[in-house]
Amino acid sequence: MFKQLVVLMLTLLFSAAVFAKDDNDSIPKEKEPTPKEMFYGPTIGLGVGMLKFYGDILDANYGNPFVSNIGYDLHIKQQLNSYLKIKFYVLFGKVSANERSTERNLNFESELRAGGFSLMYNFDHFLPKKRTVNPFISLGFESVEFLSKTDLYDQFGSEYNYWSDGSIRDLAETDPNAAAATVIQRDYVYETDMRELNADGYGKYAERTWSVPLGVGFVTHMTKNIDFTLGSTMHFTFTDFIDNITNESDGDRIGTQVGNGGNDKFLMTSFSLSYNFLKHKKGESINEFEEEIDYLAFDDEDEDGDGVGDFIDECPWTPAGVEVDKNGCPLDKDKDFVPNYKDDELETRDGAPVNRTGVEMTDDMIFEAYQRYMDSTGMFAETETRIIAAEMPKTKKKYRVQVGEFSGAIDAALVDKFLSIPDVEIKTVGDLTVIAVGEYDNLPDAVKRKVDLTEQGFDAAIVVEEEKDGTFKSVGDAANNMTVDSEAGTHPITNEVVFRVQLGAFATKLTEKDLHGLKNVMEIKGTDGLYKYLYSKSFKTVEDASNTRIGLALDYGVKDAFVVAYKGGKRIALESAGVEVMVKEDIKNAPEKTYDKAEIKFKIQIGTYKNQLPTEVLSKFMELQDVDQASIENGLTRYSAGNFTSYEEAEKYKQTVIDSGIGGAFIIATHKEELIPVSKAKELIAE
Repeated sequence: MFKQLVVLMLTLLFSAAVFAKDDNDSIPKEKEPTPKEMFYGPTIGLGVGMLKFYGDILDANYGNPFVSNIGYDLHIKQQLNSYLKIKFYVLFGKVSANERSTERNLNFESELRAGGFSLMYNFDHFLPKKRTVNPFISLGFESVEFLSKTDLYDQFGSEYNYWSDGSIRDLAETDPNAAAATVIQRDYVYETDMRELNADGYGKYAERTWSVPLGVGFVTHMTKNIDFTLGSTMHFTFTDFIDNITNESDGDRIGTQVGNGGNDKFLMTSFSLSYNFLKHKKGESINEFEEEIDYLAFDDEDEDGDGVGDFIDECPWTPAGVEVDKNGCPLDKDKDFVPNYKDDELETRDGAPVNRTGVEMTDDMIFEAYQRYMDSTGMFAETETRIIAAEMPKTKKKYRVQVGEFSGAIDAALVDKFLSIPDVEIKTVGDLTVIAVGEYDNLPDAVKRKVDLTEQGFDAAIVVEEEKDGTFKSVGDAANNMTVDSEAGTHPITNEVVFRVQLGAFATKLTEKDLHGLKNVMEIKGTDGLYKYLYSKSFKTVEDASNTRIGLALDYGVKDAFVVAYKGGKRIALESAGVEVMVKEDIKNAPEKTYDKAEIKFKIQIGTYKNQLPTEVLSKFMELQDVDQASIENGLTRYSAGNFTSYEEAEKYKQTVIDSGIGGAFIIATHKEELIPVSKAKELIAE
């Protein structure tokens, strides 16, 4: 079907071009002007834009239409009259959606091909004839083909198992051997045909459908024959199978959130360039609604105020008050090329040489000028200071430590753990929630903080560089494993209370309007389905937090904000933080995790790497005892050495490792191979 539509479009284009040429050539040029009907010449164009899917995965009306996939369309347009145009087109590209949450984890990508026609109305009945921008609305009918696939396995064939801590592992969280599961990463290769998967028993449903495209946009002329179009079109399909989820789908993969019940649709936001085959007479106006426009009549600007319009002013920046000629240039009475207002001698002889001030040069002045020109001794040199080129100030790099990245809801215990860090920042980048800590202008300090956070149990911590657009980029293996000059532990898990101002918890996501223009806000979605909003700054005293809460109410109208407290990775009641309260807070913390003292081990972390180990590093690792490796988030592999039941033994072996040339080594603690904070391990074994 797609190939047939392409052939049909090319045939229509060729026929329209031939018809336009023959019709024009049949008129004697010396007797008649260009016929009015040639105003409606055929047009061919190519568009490029973004395809955004709206269906059951991620739910309809979710996501930024500009964070999507690229699509293309090839089209032919023919003007029917002054207000109506018909467009034949083919469209092709990909749509996709990726959903991560505690309830379900779904993804798909579909190749789309569409072809059809639409009618475009340009409001010519209501708008002025003299216009350069022509808005339009469009409505049409089209055929759509789709081929949908999903990503269920990584490049090594391991099936994705989504855990409640936000990681993806090669074993299910409920598997008896879950303790041995390793973290894997999605490869975003959509290898499984969704129709062949037949997860809901729909069988061999048709992978083609009809669709109604409804669009809006505007057209403007770049030249007589080239138009620029910017528009957005929503394609309402007659199928709900593009993402393979319907309101009748069920099972574990659907979770508690069922399909939305509507058909799938996709949005194409694009720009295009079009070329029309209309022939123009020499001097013919570009404007299709007015054949003769006196542009000079519209250009009455006179920037320098000399009485000569800018359009014909040959000297457009004449100083105020200077007398000018008809061309707008300052008068030069003696024609010595020095205008009167700069000329110190207005009656210079015709043809006589003059200096910069218009004074006729004597023989002595000419000889001195020659000596200055030929001088190689510096005798006539004038001391002069010039700034030849100023060195552009270099933008300082900003480094941070990323401790988590989530595309769905975050476990409540993890939320409290993150908010217990005083300098944590939670920001939304696209569909991701990114948790970052600190802000450093040098790598060693950032790496040192990463080591601290790893010891505190944030095993996914990596050093990142903040880009200009606010996104984060990993600094790479070498920098993440560089040696630091001082011991780790400068930011241990604090038992001090951290106070914050919470604006509220809401069932739906707030808009900027709802926040009354307040910018310093952190948004985080928990597994309870609520969006929690907090002021980004933390406080050491409840008085400072309370003053900020009052300021938010007075300055921004935030009436329902309240103070919350965190300590040791958990939210605590204000009363427990030494604050007198009128109403007791109802805080439900996750149950305490039990530990087996015999299962606690101390190891020496000797590095984390994303790619293959460098040869010189591998040779050093081979000299150590009990070298082990474990996959962590973000595609990193953690390497450790030794296996001790005592912190003192680990401390001694750490010094041995450092002496061998691995300067960035530090102690970590595990419980049944799960990373736990060193301070927690020492507390459990009563050291």
